[in-house]
Amino acid sequence: MKITRAFFVFILGCLATRSVAQPSGASVPPPALDGAPPASAVFATDQPASGFWFEHWFERTLEAGNPPVSARFRVNDPFAAFQKNFKDRKEVRANGMMQIAADLDVTTIRAAELYLELWGGHAGTANKRVTANGRTVYVIPENGTAAHECTHQYPSIPLRITDVIRGHNAFQFACDRGGSFWGHFIVDEACLRFELPVGHAALAAAHRDGFAARVDVRPDGETMVVSLVPTLAGSAADIESVEYHAFYAGYDECGAGAGPQWHGFTKRRETLGHVGTARTPPYQARWDVAMIPAQRDVAMRAVVRFKSVPALVYRTPVLGGLEITARPGVEVGVFPVTELPKRFWSRDSKPKTAVIAVPIDPGKIERAALHTVSWTGGPGEVKEYFKLNNRHFAVAEGHDHRTQYTVFPVELSLLRQGDNTIEVLSDTKEHGIELLSPGPALVVRYRK
Repeated sequence: MKITRAFFVFILGCLATRSVAQPSGASVPPPALDGAPPASAVFATDQPASGFWFEHWFERTLEAGNPPVSARFRVNDPFAAFQKNFKDRKEVRANGMMQIAADLDVTTIRAAELYLELWGGHAGTANKRVTANGRTVYVIPENGTAAHECTHQYPSIPLRITDVIRGHNAFQFACDRGGSFWGHFIVDEACLRFELPVGHAALAAAHRDGFAARVDVRPDGETMVVSLVPTLAGSAADIESVEYHAFYAGYDECGAGAGPQWHGFTKRRETLGHVGTARTPPYQARWDVAMIPAQRDVAMRAVVRFKSVPALVYRTPVLGGLEITARPGVEVGVFPVTELPKRFWSRDSKPKTAVIAVPIDPGKIERAALHTVSWTGGPGEVKEYFKLNNRHFAVAEGHDHRTQYTVFPVELSLLRQGDNTIEVLSDTKEHGIELLSPGPALVVRYRK
C-alpha cells in the first residue's frame, strides 16, 4: 500500500490533536491513559488515597535549572521579540520554560497536579497554556483575560500521570497575542504536587503512615468554630499548621468566577482569603459568617502541614452539608460593579470609573464592607488613587506589581441607595493601578 505524504500529515495531525488535554479543576481525576500501563505502575484506580500530597515548588535559581531573566517569571506571545518597541526589553528574553525538581518514584504515586499563582496578563492575551515535559498541552482556564479584563487566578491543573518524571520536570508556558498589544502573563509561583496512595513508603519514612484527620464544625451564633480531629491519639505532635478552607458563595477574591467555590489563594506561597490558619493546639479557628449570605451546601476542609517534613501536606476529607443559617429579619447581599470595565486600569492621568448599584435604603443598613483585588503598579504622584463616592480607600498600596486583596469597613453615611461610584487614577507613564476581575464589590448587611 502506498502511503502518500498527505495521508502521513493527516495521521500526525490526529496524533497531535489527541495529545491535548483540557482539565478544568483540581477535583477532576487524571484522564484515562491510552494502552496498558506498566505492570509496576500504581494509578489512581489501583489504591485508595491516603490524603497526603508531596509539594515540589518552583525555585527560580540557576542551580535549580531556572536562570532568572528578569524579576518575574514571564510568558510572551511569539511576536513580542520581533516588535520594535518591545524586542530590546529584558522581559522579552524570557522563554517561558521552568523546571521543577521532584525526587519521587512516579510509578508509586496516585495522581499529579500543577498549581499556579498567576497574574492574568495584558488584557486581551489569549490561549494561555502549558506543556508538561514536552508531552501533553494543558489549557490554562480562561477567566476573562481574552475578553480584555484584568485578571488573576490560581488553578490546580490535573496532569496525566505519564507526563511527570522523577527528576527535573520541564513546563513550557505559552500564550497568543489575541486582542492585546502584547500577549503576556506572569507566573509568580508554581507547585508540582504528587498524591500518595495508602501505604506509600514515603509516609513510613516520615512517620506519618498512621496519620489521618477530619474537620469538625460547631456553630456558635454567627461564628463557626472549626477544629481538627486526628484519628490517632498523639498523632498531632508534629503539626506545624492547619489551614481551613470553606466552600460557599460570596465575594470571588480568587478570580475563579461567580457562584459557590473554594475560597482562598496564595501570595508568595502564603495562604490568604481563607477561613484561617491555626498553629497551636487545639488547632481551632473561628469563622465569622456575619457578612456572608445565608446559604446551604457549605463545605469545609483542612490542609495540614508538618514540622519535620515541610514538603508533605495532608488534605482532610471534605465535610459537607453545612449551612450559614438565615438571620431573622436580616439579610446579607454582595453587590458587584454593574458592568466590569474592559482594561480596568489607570495610567498617564487617565481615570477609570465604575458603578456599584445598591438597592437598599441606607437607613436599613447595619454594616458594609468594600472588597477589592488590585494589581499594585503604583499610582505615581496621585495620593487618593481609589475612591468610593469620593472617599479614598488604600486598596493598592505600593508599586511592586503584586496582587493585593483588601477588605475595608465602610461608613454607612458614605453609601447611597442606587449608584455608588468607583474612581481610579494613576499618573504613571506605564503600568499603574489595575482593578482585577471580578472588580470591587460592596458586601452589605441590612434589615429586611
